[in-house]
Amino acid sequence: MRFFLVAITTLTIAAGCSRGGSKPDPFAGLDTHSDLTALRHMAEVDDGGWVVDFGTPAQSKYTVGDWRSGWVGKGVDGDTTYAHVGMRGRVYFNADAPKPLVARVRLRPHGTQALTPYLNNKQLKSIHLRNEEGFADYDIELPSEHVQAGENYLLLTFGGTVPIDGQDVSVAVDSIWIRSEAEPAKKAHARAYEGLVANVRLGEEERQAIALSRRSTLRYHVQVPTDGVLGFGVGVEGEGEAPFGIEVTADGQPTTQMLSGTATGAWADHKVDLSRFAGEIVRIDLRAESQGAGRLAWNAPRILVPARPERTYEPAKNVVVLVIDTLRADKLRPFNVETRVKTPVIDRFASEGVVFELAQSPENWTKPAVASILTGLHPLTHQQKTGDAALPSSAELLSEHLKGEGFTTGSFIANGYVSDRFGFDQGWDDYSNYIREGGSTEAKDVFDKAGNWIEAHKDERFFAYIQTIDPHVPYDPPGEYLQMYDPSEYSGQIRPRMTGDLLEKAKRNPPEVVFDASDKRRLKALHDGEITKHDHFFGAFLERLAELGLADDTLVVVTSDHGEEFEDHGSWGHGHSVYQELLHVPLLFRLPNRLPAGAKVGNAVSTLDISATVTELLGVPGMAHNEGHTLVGLMLGEAPSQPTVAFSDFQDDRRVITTGRWKLILRGNLTSTMFDLVADPMEKKQLDASAFPIGRRYARMLLGQFLGASNRGDWLSAEQKGGTQLQRENADMDDTIRDQLRALGYAH
Repeated sequence: MRFFLVAITTLTIAAGCSRGGSKPDPFAGLDTHSDLTALRHMAEVDDGGWVVDFGTPAQSKYTVGDWRSGWVGKGVDGDTTYAHVGMRGRVYFNADAPKPLVARVRLRPHGTQALTPYLNNKQLKSIHLRNEEGFADYDIELPSEHVQAGENYLLLTFGGTVPIDGQDVSVAVDSIWIRSEAEPAKKAHARAYEGLVANVRLGEEERQAIALSRRSTLRYHVQVPTDGVLGFGVGVEGEGEAPFGIEVTADGQPTTQMLSGTATGAWADHKVDLSRFAGEIVRIDLRAESQGAGRLAWNAPRILVPARPERTYEPAKNVVVLVIDTLRADKLRPFNVETRVKTPVIDRFASEGVVFELAQSPENWTKPAVASILTGLHPLTHQQKTGDAALPSSAELLSEHLKGEGFTTGSFIANGYVSDRFGFDQGWDDYSNYIREGGSTEAKDVFDKAGNWIEAHKDERFFAYIQTIDPHVPYDPPGEYLQMYDPSEYSGQIRPRMTGDLLEKAKRNPPEVVFDASDKRRLKALHDGEITKHDHFFGAFLERLAELGLADDTLVVVTSDHGEEFEDHGSWGHGHSVYQELLHVPLLFRLPNRLPAGAKVGNAVSTLDISATVTELLGVPGMAHNEGHTLVGLMLGEAPSQPTVAFSDFQDDRRVITTGRWKLILRGNLTSTMFDLVADPMEKKQLDASAFPIGRRYARMLLGQFLGASNRGDWLSAEQKGGTQLQRENADMDDTIRDQLRALGYAH
């Protein structure tokens, strides 16, 4: 972790400066990166206490998007929004210090008169709920010995439920208002989310603003872009002036007072330079620090970046997407300079294109991962999570989309899961799956067939999808490649063609096969040899593109569907965990003279972003239901238009967010694990929940917002309208397909 002090750098426009008329625009030359008014549902609001307003867009960041947290639906009763809860409801909130607090819960009982709260797994005093038809307030005392600095877990448990709209409901909760025990409650109940924004007139000028009391805090968690600036206007209603301040806090650093000022009855515009926090995840507090009547108003708070010229480049004519099955990123030098694996072709390819250093797969095995690459949909949307699931005809694959845009499309696939049986044959002019057809799956042959097809269609616009499988079990490289990594005289139990079966037995609990040191050395050498062998034939394929005169006008994308574990966390193979050896995959783009050669992007991204990026670089419209986002701006050095995050799943029992340096793993029982991928890329040290409260809160809030979204393509938006949800179909799993998959080490 880097520790440094940040000097205060503030540019202030004089009070009363209007952005209308002939006066200069104080924000000229800047573009909005993050509109904090539109993102007010992601803000934490302290207006006499920290407010959790249920039944509104502000709820998800406190309730994990209602994923397995007990909340079963939202409703409105007059001016009151609420959320129903079953036998228990979980809430995650932040506390700045371990001090006594009071949580005022405003609720209406339905199926119970008993509430027993727990704070951080410590039982608190039970509360009897009055037999009332309307909403009423109940105070829960949160003793200081149970309050943690940083994230806190409040569990509300109830005594019974009644059925409402098909759900078992105990109570309806309107709000939870968390305040210091020393601060008396001056209001009947907490400020509603819907009332945060108002049109505020100061003098002769009216502006839309987030309006709070003169003693309040508006708190955001953001990842600061390069050259980022906080811009806003501020003013106060009523008589007198009101001091305000802007504070920025990063994990491991003292809070920095970035601006201290006085709001008056006229609008004043301010810019606060955040650039020294570039890349950091920080907490920004907009504080009002006085008493008195009238509201302090924050007009158009937003993160700004220098305006960039419009992108102009010649679209690529063609595209090749190569998925190297079972290739973890840290096996390659562009991602791990200490790797022993020799891949001179990929090394050179990386120097000619753009490397995404932290690309994450949406899942830890082939079918859901490739479905996300080709549809641009999250696994939660496309539903390809089980062995017998199949993509429905309603799914749009990149092949279908590009065919509709005039491209000739061909697939050259060596994994049996990416087959017609599972719906992956949609949109191809020429479709080949060599497992299903009984053909050779060796990289040499797959690349040769793809090259032959490309040569036959070199005068057309084409999309070639290639999925090689050489690093996948069974590991069986030629002897010269094995000798590069294990020249010993080995006589143990490892047999190359048996590696799939051996790994499957080794990962059982208890294991049916146990490897000794020489076995482990041999397994790694076999896998590494496969990678080096594959690199050689990839080089021959790239040479062929160049000989055909296609290299300069063909976008080539290189990635993987998932990695492979070699006892990194106590197991083998893939399809069983969400650690980086399975989720962190290579992602490289090469398009000569249009994408910068040798560029590296450190932001967390997902491989489901590939299709949106491909369509932009080809100059064609994006796919209608794509939930990914183009990575072109990142490749060209632009600040991203939204948080750069990657979401990953494992079946229905793990939810993962990777953002900045942080990775948060949420289990089905809502316990969680967090890692610092910069300090600990191999995830050997689980972080103390209280050690990095800002990074943890940021990750928790974004993950909750995503899990609560119905439109995962616009998951950050407060208004969740539309969205895509595919209904999975079941494939016919006959003996032939089972045998073909079993040969690849899949136990079905």
